[in-house]
Amino acid sequence: MQPSRWGSKVYRVEHARLNPGPRYALLHLPTHYGGTEPSPLIVALHGKAQPAAEFEEHTQLSKPEVQDEAIVVYPEGIKLQWLGDPEAPSQEDINDIGFIGILIDQLGRDYAIDKHRVYVTGFSNGGGLADLLAGDHALSGRIAAFAIASGALYTDSALKEPLFSHPNPDHIPSTPDGVTFSLPDFFEIWARRNNCDPRPNSTELYGGKVTRYAWLSSDQEATSREVLIHYRIGGFGHGWPTTRPLNNDDQRHGPTYFDATPVVMDWFRMWKI
Repeated sequence: MQPSRWGSKVYRVEHARLNPGPRYALLHLPTHYGGTEPSPLIVALHGKAQPAAEFEEHTQLSKPEVQDEAIVVYPEGIKLQWLGDPEAPSQEDINDIGFIGILIDQLGRDYAIDKHRVYVTGFSNGGGLADLLAGDHALSGRIAAFAIASGALYTDSALKEPLFSHPNPDHIPSTPDGVTFSLPDFFEIWARRNNCDPRPNSTELYGGKVTRYAWLSSDQEATSREVLIHYRIGGFGHGWPTTRPLNNDDQRHGPTYFDATPVVMDWFRMWKI
């Protein structure tokens, strides 16, 4: 792993519980970071076979003109894959959920992190891991919000072990976007976990080419608020939504009608623990 063109440095993660270890990530600090005032933290999880630097390039989360308020860490999976992929080792062999917890702990010791504003975003296989983090009782209670693009979310029959079918979340709102799971069923499950009305509000955008679905919950405030949001992009395929041309292959479609990163940042700003 090499430093990125955005100035992100290679960050080494070491812990006795890491198997294998050490692990590595790209780490980007906002231009105003001084080491004393706590900053939000975004954990950005790449897709299968996608280097962390490519995901950084696609999301633009390290570009100051896009966002300059949060520390962003781009961990890299073993062999560029994460738990939750059918070809990945079992959780007993490589526990990526535990790795993300260790990563957040170490960053909290090395940098001034606002523990109330820790967020996770992911694409494809990284989106699948984000969903597993959202369903992990211990970690979900430490992460304020999740944002997923083209999440790879597999049924038990496709995996070496049950993963996505047995979540135990704490209280966290999430925005999963499934691939293998039936989307209506998947969102119904998350709406129920967040005590939402099962019927979302829908808004047509970009002349009906994009539909925004929002599920409301009144658990956390006297008035209802959106705690689960899904953007359905007609004809887009599998990728991180952006209006910019990307280094495309069959798994990185683009460009499309809007940039997902500002939408993700607006979502994260709504939430803190």
